[in-house]
Amino acid sequence: MPFDIVDDAALLKRLQAAAKVEMTPEEIRNQRVSFVFGNLPKNHPFTKHQVEQALERMDGKPA
Repeated sequence: MPFDIVDDAALLKRLQAAAKVEMTPEEIRNQRVSFVFGNLPKNHPFTKHQVEQALERMDGKPA
């Protein structure tokens, strides 16, 4: 099924600028925690804090 792609120059410019922004280690960590926590099943017993601890253990850091 063919479809038309609309080119939005302003959106493309914003996406290109966003791609150049470097995230801080804390931002990356927070995004990682959020991703894992958000992808857990709704009835999963883990808290956000437990996800943080599990990721720290995986990275070899003491929890």
